[in-house]
Amino acid sequence: MLTSNESYLSVLGQINLDDLYIQQAFEHYQRQFACSDIAQQFVHMNCLFEEHTQHIDDVGFCDRTLGKCIPKCRTPEGAAIRGSLQRSGLVRSSGHELFRGCIVFPTIKDGHIVSATGYRIGRIRGGDKAIVYWHKPEPKAFVDSGMTFAKELIHGQTYH
Repeated sequence: MLTSNESYLSVLGQINLDDLYIQQAFEHYQRQFACSDIAQQFVHMNCLFEEHTQHIDDVGFCDRTLGKCIPKCRTPEGAAIRGSLQRSGLVRSSGHELFRGCIVFPTIKDGHIVSATGYRIGRIRGGDKAIVYWHKPEPKAFVDSGMTFAKELIHGQTYH
């Protein structure tokens, strides 16, 4: 039988805030898709998306409104959410969303979003790609890369 402390730690270990914030971002994209006639027409008129439309309920649209739904970065909650989305690659350090202006098709495995493909609609600016791919980082990837960098610093092997 677990003690209350062990029970608490067991539940805490199951909570991954990065996964939660990723899920909430894609739910926001889904709501925006449901509200956008232009995005829905674009999907229904393009045969490119036939392979994705079997999961039409998961389709999203990134209309650059996610940042308005997240608390400001000056607040602890806002900084945590924005930092998490940056670590996952969905938001750039500049605050711009990776999928801005894209119809987004997530890939879901075991109830978790593991990757997504975005198809840009409308104008494509210089440097933007027409198709955007995203894969959720491995949970230990940040720790491993941070440790490697720390070891290089310790051994004086970093170059500027």
